[in-house]
Amino acid sequence: MKCGYLGWIIDATPEFSLGKFFAHARLVRVSADEDVDGEMHIERNLSWFDTEEEAIEVAQQWAFVWICDRDGSFAGRQFQSPTNQKGTSAQTPAGRSAG
Repeated sequence: MKCGYLGWIIDATPEFSLGKFFAHARLVRVSADEDVDGEMHIERNLSWFDTEEEAIEVAQQWAFVWICDRDGSFAGRQFQSPTNQKGTSAQTPAGRSAG
């Protein structure tokens, strides 16, 4: 499951092993400026879950918080609602409202 958030592409597709879904977050940001390198961050084994949906939700929530903390985006920018590949809104991080 991929979604976009504040210029990052988040791939929260879990891995299935030993009867459990392991939540992972793979984040990629590509710059429109050809002279600037893109960025990538991978966080593995955030936790494991009985359902794929739970694993995706936890990985996405972790990624939203990581991006906001890293970029300081909540301090000075208006919140942007994340969107999935189909263009529909994804859920916002817990305790934060879309604006």
